[in-house]
Amino acid sequence: MFVCICNGVTDSSIRREMEAGATSFADVQNRLGVARQCGSCEHLARAIVNEFSKPDPRYFYNACSDESMAAVA
Repeated sequence: MFVCICNGVTDSSIRREMEAGATSFADVQNRLGVARQCGSCEHLARAIVNEFSKPDPRYFYNACSDESMAAVA
């Protein structure tokens, strides 16, 4: 599926960049040019990048309050 029409970037190409070592949205943006023109694709592109994000083990999600909280060691 096309994510960025301006630059012809697909969801597969974003995933390939993440698998190839990109670690952030900025990396993907620099490598593919996504969200450099009109910007309407930025939200979806970021969501795809976030699929590859690892949760920070120092924090946990509190489903009752819908907030992240620091873990107490």
